[in-house]
Amino acid sequence: MGLWKDKKRKDWCYKFEVQKKTYGSRGYSTKKDAIAARAEHRRRVLESTGQIPKSMGFKEVASIYLDDAQRRFAPKTYKYKVSVYKAFLEYHGDLPIEKITPVIIDSYLKTRKTNNNYNVHRKDLSALFTYARDHLQVITHNPVVGIDKLPHTSVRKVIPTEQEVVKLLEAADPITERPFLLCLIHLAARVDEVLRLTWDDVDFKNRAVTRWTKKRRGGGYEPIITYMNDDLFDSLQLLHKHQQHEQWVFLNEETGSRFKNRRKMLYGINKRAGIDPPIHYHELRHFVANVLADSKTVSKKTISEILGHKSLATTEIYLHSIGDSQMTAMKGLEGRFSNGESKTATKGRHQNEK
Repeated sequence: MGLWKDKKRKDWCYKFEVQKKTYGSRGYSTKKDAIAARAEHRRRVLESTGQIPKSMGFKEVASIYLDDAQRRFAPKTYKYKVSVYKAFLEYHGDLPIEKITPVIIDSYLKTRKTNNNYNVHRKDLSALFTYARDHLQVITHNPVVGIDKLPHTSVRKVIPTEQEVVKLLEAADPITERPFLLCLIHLAARVDEVLRLTWDDVDFKNRAVTRWTKKRRGGGYEPIITYMNDDLFDSLQLLHKHQQHEQWVFLNEETGSRFKNRRKMLYGINKRAGIDPPIHYHELRHFVANVLADSKTVSKKTISEILGHKSLATTEIYLHSIGDSQMTAMKGLEGRFSNGESKTATKGRHQNEK
């Protein structure tokens, strides 16, 4: 079955054959629309000829789902989903979607080297089959349901010290590097949110920065408006004076557009600052969340708003300090099992044993 994009008209087209007769159409703005129209057209033709409709293969379902996922998820998430489905296809081939059973899913998942990787692939496969069931309606049951996650040990998150963050900022170039780090810190922002900043998002008059996040259900970008303190205000003003580009705050002069990532920059700053192991971007976000929490004057609700979380439960993941209630509870055990009391308790136990 053919599916292509007309290079001149810039629209998507399709064709298919039933009983040596060719059917087709064109004029679709996206590949997803063309695939969906082709499937519906084919179904109508097959029904009219009395034939049983052919099923969709895993590859075709994955293609439709990924077209939708590209709009809904961050580029990093989308690329990982692509890698999962590619690996599944390489292992099992393009099976009919309704023929894929829990046994087939499980045999693939067992090839994953770690429990964490097993769980991530399980999650992305489940998302695809849920989409096939609920949106495409080509299956009636998600075969991943019933396959339990494997236990895995969470890696303890490393939180930089204040001294390390100061060293990182001191080692950064005041014009080309430091404003980027200060945005991450003083906005408690994700890297992609900072990379997407335009000068229209920076309101010097009202001292506010609007960043756009896609880490929400549904995948749409939503604004988060954060106050611009003096440190960030001065740094961005300095950058604005040297930056001639009218759109992107952090311009890649080689491409004339925004940076897609800045991993090499952070690696270089860590090296110049002598920080080993190096600080990673997301660790700065955890650092800011904990600094705010330790101040005791900022509520968890406010921290959650700054981080751009819709759930306080998500914010709790970022807060690694011990809460007051826990501290009070554990202090209540002080002295209970030491000195005189512990000796008395030990003596009593030995007497009972005799």
